[in-house]
Amino acid sequence: MIAKFIKVIFVLLFVPGFAVFSQSKKDTLRYKISLDYMVDLSDTYGGGEIFTGEFGISKSWYGARLGYGHYISQDVFIFKIPLEESGYILEIPFEEMAVMKMGTFSLTMIPIQGKKFTAELLFGTAYARAKWLCFKSVEYMFDIEEGEFTSLARNYQLIKDTHFGYQVGLWISFCPLKNVGLDLNLRIQDLSNGGTFFFVGGGFCFNL
Repeated sequence: MIAKFIKVIFVLLFVPGFAVFSQSKKDTLRYKISLDYMVDLSDTYGGGEIFTGEFGISKSWYGARLGYGHYISQDVFIFKIPLEESGYILEIPFEEMAVMKMGTFSLTMIPIQGKKFTAELLFGTAYARAKWLCFKSVEYMFDIEEGEFTSLARNYQLIKDTHFGYQVGLWISFCPLKNVGLDLNLRIQDLSNGGTFFFVGGGFCFNL
């Protein structure tokens, strides 16, 4: 799914003549704020969600966007322990959580821009500060005859790291009113040692 989305983005970026669909030839500066909620369709942290806010400025068919987002993911990791003497496998669940504060800066191309409908292609950088509470070890005692734990201690570790990478995406807005509208947001973010995320969602946009 991610590979297909990347192909679509690059086709739209480099197909000659795509900008002929642009309906607006105004060279005045335009400002826009968007507030979005998106879900992560990747399995980097077992899926998650992100709330983002962006400020955009554009002129003619190009522009730039500056954004900030808060990402959170909760997942359950199953630690399996085989008991050789009985052939039984113990399954111990660990609830893991990842939190990231993310900043982005993107350049945009605007091949479609009408009075109510706009489509922007984005490509730029992403920076994230992440905290990940994950499995470290487990201490236990298990009664085979009773089939239950007599003691169980889960040990977690907190990993803090910073990540830098790139993002590409597609942002579509529909503004039935002059200054307020709805938008659809699709983003792929690839972070160094942080994984690849595929965000899909939408929210509200405001023309300033």
